[in-house]
Amino acid sequence: MITNDKIVENIKATMAAEGLFLQEKDVSLINQYLNNEITVEQGIDIIKKDVMSKMNNRNV
Repeated sequence: MITNDKIVENIKATMAAEGLFLQEKDVSLINQYLNNEITVEQGIDIIKKDVMSKMNNRNV
């Protein structure tokens, strides 16, 4: 059985291979999903709100 830590490490490695790196808040969101604390839809909403707030802060 693969542990949540192993899943996160695999995600980090895959993203790093593409030149992308996870921030602590990204790892936290992944862990919330893996621990069944949030659904996929809730995770998407969290990401969308984060992106929208950054766009609004830049007046885009």
